[in-house]
Amino acid sequence: MDAGFKAARGGLKALQRLGVWGVVVNIWWGQVESAPQQYDWAQYQALFQVAQEVGLRVKVSFCFHGDDKHTLPAWVLEEGKQCPDMFFTDRAGCRNTECLSVGVDHVPALAGRTALQAYTDFMAAFRDAFSELLGSVVTDADIGLGPRGEFRYPSTPLDSRWNFPGIGEFQCYDRFMVASLSAAAQQVGQPHWGNSGPHDAGSYCQWPHQTGFFHHQGSWDSEYGRFFLQWYSSLLLLHADQLLGRARQTLGDAGVRLHAKLPTIHWWYNQAAHAAELTAGLYNTGSRSGYLAFCQVLSRHRVGLVLTGGEMRDCEQPSYALASPEALLLQLRATAASQQVRVTLGNLSTRFDQAALSELERKSFEPACYRGIDLEHVDALCFGSMSESMFEETQNWLGFKDWAGRMREHNAALAAERQLRSRRPLAARGKQQQQQEQPLPQQQQQQVAAEQQQEERQSALV
Repeated sequence: MDAGFKAARGGLKALQRLGVWGVVVNIWWGQVESAPQQYDWAQYQALFQVAQEVGLRVKVSFCFHGDDKHTLPAWVLEEGKQCPDMFFTDRAGCRNTECLSVGVDHVPALAGRTALQAYTDFMAAFRDAFSELLGSVVTDADIGLGPRGEFRYPSTPLDSRWNFPGIGEFQCYDRFMVASLSAAAQQVGQPHWGNSGPHDAGSYCQWPHQTGFFHHQGSWDSEYGRFFLQWYSSLLLLHADQLLGRARQTLGDAGVRLHAKLPTIHWWYNQAAHAAELTAGLYNTGSRSGYLAFCQVLSRHRVGLVLTGGEMRDCEQPSYALASPEALLLQLRATAASQQVRVTLGNLSTRFDQAALSELERKSFEPACYRGIDLEHVDALCFGSMSESMFEETQNWLGFKDWAGRMREHNAALAAERQLRSRRPLAARGKQQQQQEQPLPQQQQQQVAAEQQQEERQSALV
């Protein structure tokens, strides 16, 4: 075993001793599929073996995107040279090779396969390669829906085109998305609306008031603006619906719980248009709830929701950005609760200071901390990430160790509360009623079994 895996084993052992339930492992499409439908899982097999030996479970994250250290598969990038419109494109014609455009979900641009077929084949190959570990070692999976694995467009690219708190740009100028826009405009009897996106939506680093589209009296809330934003967001929603449906069919019977991630776009949240959310494809404004439809998709496919930014506070944000991560998180959690979608909460930035850790703890376990609205505790808590600074800086490790101990206490209390609730009906029944009691219907038996599994899971969370 090389030095990297030895270090990983040491780190995982240390986490397991703290009571950590498991770890998240990114499965990079670009590292595994070296040629069409040729997959190399060797590095992940070794890592999963280490996790199994240490006694940790694994949540995989299917990364159908790239970042500053990873790219899409080389053969995909090569195909992109022949068909550059497979990548998201901004108004200036700049291609974003971080992920594929939703416009090619049904276009056979990948060596004869559509993007959805390629994603599905990848998940199926993973299922077949690790069938013996699914449900026991590999228990959960995040399904990547866009850049950074999130349900969004790449409106704020990783390169130098964007900086905080810029509004970003619409990513709808590849020919496949333009064709879709044109068809939608024809359908509503306004063909000129389908020529391009808004002409006055500004550029990546501009602020809402500097644009004609996003300022407080801008055209975002005009008949045209509502048409465009509905179309733009609906394509993203359709992509999520279809990909999550395929993930459910591929992995749902393997004992793996599925999840999808929403971004934490909190800047300009206190501005009427919520400009940064709109360019990302999240049609959420001061007068419109933009996350309900997505949570309904999650509920339909029995997929959990992953949220980040649990450590963030409004008072830490610059006033000029009109940001409110706390109000955004409240909206997201309340919307998920309305659709009975389970929530995993995590941090957005890797911080070990007590203020951040305490805030993440509070938002995970204090039901009434969301401005007085009583929400259930989260289904799971995920701390990212296991960086070198966690282990190499003593103060960080001691702070995290103390925090993890408090998490164990919270989970133990929740498990005890559930156990007590499950026993109360039985204790209240008389002996004669118990003797006459009939077996539960199969559906109720499955529900009870699921609740018992959930209890076990909660008692072992970080």
